Amino acid sequence: RPSRVRPPQPHTTHHSLLCAMGICGIGGTEEPAFDGTPIEEILHNLSAAMNEGDTEKIVENLLTKVARVCNPRGILRQDYIRTEIDTKYGEYGHGDLRSDVSEKTKGPLKDLMMALLSDKLDFDAQILEKAMKGFGTDEDCLITILCTLDPEEIVPLQTAYADRYERSLEQAVKSETSGKFKRVVILAGCDTIDEAYAQVCHSAISGMGTDCKALIRLMVTCTPEVMNKTRDAYARLYGTDLVKAMSSEWKVGGDFKRLLCALAKKHPDNIVAEPDYAVDVKVLRDACEGLGTDEAAIIGVLSCKTNDQVEQLKEAYKVEHGELLKERVKSETTGLFESENFRNCLMGLLTNRETQIAFYLKEAFDGWFANDDWGLISMLVHRTEPEMKKIIQQYTVVHGASLIADLRKNCAGDYEKALVALVAPRARTIARGIKAAMSGWITSTNKGALIGLLTHRDAEMRTLRLEFEKETGKSLVKVLKDECSGEFENALVALASYTAPTGIASRLEAGMEISPDEAPPPKVPDVVYVMPPPAGGYPGAMGQAGYKKKKNRRSDSGSSSSSSSSDESSFMRAPAPPAPRSAPMVHRRSSSSRLLNSRCSLGSGLAHTSAAIS
Repeated sequence: RPSRVRPPQPHTTHHSLLCAMGICGIGGTEEPAFDGTPIEEILHNLSAAMNEGDTEKIVENLLTKVARVCNPRGILRQDYIRTEIDTKYGEYGHGDLRSDVSEKTKGPLKDLMMALLSDKLDFDAQILEKAMKGFGTDEDCLITILCTLDPEEIVPLQTAYADRYERSLEQAVKSETSGKFKRVVILAGCDTIDEAYAQVCHSAISGMGTDCKALIRLMVTCTPEVMNKTRDAYARLYGTDLVKAMSSEWKVGGDFKRLLCALAKKHPDNIVAEPDYAVDVKVLRDACEGLGTDEAAIIGVLSCKTNDQVEQLKEAYKVEHGELLKERVKSETTGLFESENFRNCLMGLLTNRETQIAFYLKEAFDGWFANDDWGLISMLVHRTEPEMKKIIQQYTVVHGASLIADLRKNCAGDYEKALVALVAPRARTIARGIKAAMSGWITSTNKGALIGLLTHRDAEMRTLRLEFEKETGKSLVKVLKDECSGEFENALVALASYTAPTGIASRLEAGMEISPDEAPPPKVPDVVYVMPPPAGGYPGAMGQAGYKKKKNRRSDSGSSSSSSSSDESSFMRAPAPPAPRSAPMVHRRSSSSRLLNSRCSLGSGLAHTSAAIS
């Protein structure tokens, strides 16, 4: 019984099949892919988007596509935009990227895109100016920026602000803030650690009386490097030597005066890298034994060592004599004629540094009438995040309480927020700033502050998302979508969704991955020209002119004959394929295309052979 023959398919069927196999379409119906490096493609698309004024494509190319190129190379997106995209956009003849972005975008989106192309500290200076300009002051913005600066960012921020507005940032902050809050933000964000400590020492010495506790706190907890810089800063700010200024105070005298001056003169070059602890233990033992105490010997041993060296000295003394050095010195310096300040200073030197800072903080909370604000501020400003983590831990161990909880309990207002910002992790403080920026009392969202807190945060964005969720119980991306709209929303979401490349550098160094710049180029397959079939199909092909269907030998059955004739008539009535495009199309040959071409040639040859036999 003859089977029904499938009629020939139109040309578009083969075209769809080739496209499904990843081959360029026949007849030039598909647009060829961009032939160039990924960065060249981004620059090309970015330039086209600028010409068209398509802000959606501008955001997509600058924020989304750039991340796909720079992350595999182990480069942060924000760095890649400024060092590669911004520079090569002009070098490749597309124009000035900053000018084009400023012209083609507007409103908050323009501010955000310009922030991406600007220096971080220069844009921070602009945000601070907006926070202090006009009616009222945005204290949350001041806290979030000034209390989270890295030590190496303080001076460049002052310079950036002065270059742009031709006035001092410190003077601007002083004019817009007041009280204890002003003291915190200035010492934390406008002064370096040596300048801040110099001001604390001057406050302790100047005026009526002398704050010996403030001097002891700084002399005990300062490292030799910081103390050396503090002494230079004091001379630069107040025109006199710190040692001379302390010596002139009548409350600073005797052994206490000698110890303070020895600690103030501590220089990093005078610290012995590997001291002989056995000799030091013997000197201390001789100073404490017998009639009286040799305070000068104790000062000579303890004033020239780092905190880690003092810890090793205490352990060596304990091993040698079976007693605690701190307790022995305390008993030798306690008496009717002994100086309490001298003893307190020695006890501070013989206590673990972070533990002693925890004692000083608790002491500052327990003032007679109020908190010792200079004590709180001086012990909290300019602490690195690992250092602050140790202080918080020791505070909990020693006092069985939370440092942040005690700050909230004993302080209030913006002063409390500023101190908590110094103690809390940097990402948590920024997350709180973002939350405050989206819940303003004048407008629903402070877009300028939001831009300043989300741009240039690529390295810590993942941690920032986690801290925001801890703080609010909501997803940062979800909140941004709810609070903003349009292309500005898309840009903020692209910023907040970014994750910095981690571990790529080490994997490249270990040979576990190959850098995209060093990877061998992909092998280019052979190129073949495929001509479209002629109008009306190939001569002699099935369903075309010249093709004769074989007679059915089993014609004794009438039904079969009628079925065959009906099939043939229906087959001959099959529609002819549409006229193909005249231009040939170059496509890359693959195994699938070679198989398809061979099958087409084989079918055509069989058709010619069948026609000749007939």
